[in-house]
Amino acid sequence: MNKKVILIIDDEKTTHIILKAMLSGQFHLIFASSAQEGIDLLGEKPVNLVLLDIQMPNISGMELLESLMIDTELRNVPVIIMTGKATKEIEERARELGAIEFMSKEYLFSEKESAKLKISKLALPKAQVPEKFGGYKEKLRALMKILLNDSLDGDFIKTCRKMGTHFIHTFGIEYISFWTVHRHRVNLIVSLGDAQPENFGPEEAKNEQSFVQLAKRGRPYLTNNPGSKNRGFFGNTSLKKGLNSEIGVPMFKITKEQLLYNNMKIPENTEVFGFVILKRNHVFTTKEYRIISSFILQSSTIFWIMYQRMLKELS
Repeated sequence: MNKKVILIIDDEKTTHIILKAMLSGQFHLIFASSAQEGIDLLGEKPVNLVLLDIQMPNISGMELLESLMIDTELRNVPVIIMTGKATKEIEERARELGAIEFMSKEYLFSEKESAKLKISKLALPKAQVPEKFGGYKEKLRALMKILLNDSLDGDFIKTCRKMGTHFIHTFGIEYISFWTVHRHRVNLIVSLGDAQPENFGPEEAKNEQSFVQLAKRGRPYLTNNPGSKNRGFFGNTSLKKGLNSEIGVPMFKITKEQLLYNNMKIPENTEVFGFVILKRNHVFTTKEYRIISSFILQSSTIFWIMYQRMLKELS
């Protein structure tokens, strides 16, 4: 009989060592040292239960729990919160967010047999199999062919729509928007998806921290909890729509020749002419983030050609 799989998410290696000695005989254990690493493992491996530490850098255990409970797929995986600083308030908050059980590390390490019994009872009988976004390589190749054809005489806005539709179907995106930045003005070009945020326009965008990061710093970002400090565009509004995860990617004023000359990397200080925001109710793995952001960054050369053509036609 196969052992149940327990994912342990804790930034303290000591906890990993203790739990390995305690649980490895009865369960198959996999370990993550950060919330994002935990998300990556949940996206790759079937898991019966998660043991989640509450205090971690970047995304805290509470923030991760909140995102997992909103996630349409992963919310079925039972989560036990463990902490070295147990309080009544923390326990109540953890249960309110959806934790199936709350354990202090003192109890977990001192009452080992009782803790093991609880873990065994609460673990899913059948592991949660992660959803796979299959065939994305072929789909992205097909999309790149479309973009290259459109670069000759295609319409900028229509091509943004085509790209947005492909991402919706390929990666389960619930909302995608294309923006441009021209003479310090932010413009919403295309907005697609079934979960359109309300009051989400150019004037409001300029006040968003994520806009500064994209337009001025020129760096893509990933957040799996836009309601936290590291939130994305209109984080609180997004959470109300169930859009707990977000990727933001800038588009640059760069030609294909410049990109090739720089070994397919965006040179420093290259200006941004636009950006793409992608939101969904399913957490993004690091692999998905890299694939999506890399594709959009490289397709900047095509969109920059079409955008310049559109500006000339409008002038």
